[in-house]
Amino acid sequence: MAERRPRVLVAGGPVRDLSARAAAVALATGFADSAEVAAVGLAEGGRALGQALVEPEGELESLRTGWLARRPGLVAVGVDPVAPEDPLTGSSAALGRLVGYSLQTDGSSRGGRTASVAIDLTALDVHDAGAGFLGALGASADVALDAGPEPLAGLTRLELDVVRARFAGCELVGLVSPGALDDQLLGLRGVTSRRGRGLGTPAERMLAVDAALERFAELADAGHARVAGAGAAGGVGFAILALGGRLSTGPAFCSERIGLDRGLAAADLVVAACDSFDFGRRGGGVVTELAGWCETAETPLVVVSPTIEMSEREMRVMGVESGHLLEPGTDTAAALTATGRRLAAGWAARW
Repeated sequence: MAERRPRVLVAGGPVRDLSARAAAVALATGFADSAEVAAVGLAEGGRALGQALVEPEGELESLRTGWLARRPGLVAVGVDPVAPEDPLTGSSAALGRLVGYSLQTDGSSRGGRTASVAIDLTALDVHDAGAGFLGALGASADVALDAGPEPLAGLTRLELDVVRARFAGCELVGLVSPGALDDQLLGLRGVTSRRGRGLGTPAERMLAVDAALERFAELADAGHARVAGAGAAGGVGFAILALGGRLSTGPAFCSERIGLDRGLAAADLVVAACDSFDFGRRGGGVVTELAGWCETAETPLVVVSPTIEMSEREMRVMGVESGHLLEPGTDTAAALTATGRRLAAGWAARW
């Protein structure tokens, strides 16, 4: 009986000019002669996330204010980052308009419905607990919902039935950065307190903004006002939860879509590609989450990157066995393949 070939899972994030999946495929090609290889693309947020979600069988549409990704059973949207003049006044209305457009133009299912709607919140710089987002999707109130948090202090009526009906029968997921899954919306540990203190905002204004968000949250869905993640993306995480949705991260959602847990359980080695592996970013959310998953699966993880600025000790602390510089060359795909061959040769003795 033939000896079992080692199994390598390559999980690529975007590298230089390559999308996450293209980087993973190029790196996996280097292992193909010596192992059974699977290649998957993962991304944390932005257009890179949209691309990772649609490859290889969907389409990514660039819009004036963001992006829209479609594939069978899934619509994903995200806005381009825009910094407000006053960080405590940002509105999420632009995101709501983009989501509304995506639901109107969704051609992947009948009746404008699809199995899953994923909303990227990682680029948002807003502070309205999702009031503008809900207003743009049809929520009605007796104050302006698209003017930031302060008008919400006078709110006495809020109707969300129209918005809830738009998402009826589909899975709604808000995608946030890993650290935001624990963000609180209200109180001393809430989004206003943390951000306001960082900006040096006077205490009286922070209290007023927090009170306005609390008023809105009470009328929208008091049950989710104080749960972990409600403060994500300036409180838009709360709006997702209030609509019956859930929060996840970009890498985790990509993983769910492709059943990555099965690949991790079967792999002898996981190889991650990222654009920069330094102490500040640690490879971004893709490498950080892969490290946790590999630790749980007891599978070794190595990282390939054009830039490595972490010590071996720092790598081991985060769960990465080793880091490897990308082979030199102007052709990124060819350099990734060459690096894969080098790694395969080095691991051959251990297999």
